[in-house]
Amino acid sequence: MSTVIPVPDNWQSTFDSWDDLRNGYPDEDEDETVRHCVRQLETTSSGSEGDPVLFWTLGLVMLAPYVAFGNPGPGVEDEAVAVLSRVARDDDSRTCTHVWHPYEVDLDDVLEHLPAYLEVLGSPANQALDSLLPEDLLPEASLDEPEDEETEPANLSGPEILARWQCPRTAPGFACAALDYLGATIR
Repeated sequence: MSTVIPVPDNWQSTFDSWDDLRNGYPDEDEDETVRHCVRQLETTSSGSEGDPVLFWTLGLVMLAPYVAFGNPGPGVEDEAVAVLSRVARDDDSRTCTHVWHPYEVDLDDVLEHLPAYLEVLGSPANQALDSLLPEDLLPEASLDEPEDEETEPANLSGPEILARWQCPRTAPGFACAALDYLGATIR
């Protein structure tokens, strides 16, 4: 089954463990949850359309607050920074015609709505496009009152926003946002 963005078969349970950790109610070892996400991201190939690079990158975005402030074990932050740096560096050679991407929305707003977004992004491609609205993929606050008529994303349709989520620059952009959250630079 082809989904909007590649996701692993067990994505919902994996996502739930990230969300539990993010909300302070981990049901598994916190460091192992982060390391599992790091290992999965290390084994994905940014150039392959079938690998869930964006999914695992979003996982580290969700886990960044724990890595930054939750007293992770030795080496956990270094491992996360190293793999996020690799993903972030992949943006150097990629170009697109999009003026705007989802990683430019306030990160806390994206994290708050990510469960709903992944329902859309993890669904079959033809199902996701059925009556897709912009608010299905972005917080409404980012769609209200644009600063000017040219500002994206307020003037985009749901399918146009979906195309930005599928853009090869989106995973590197979220990796940079996670590195910024961690106070780290691309290595």
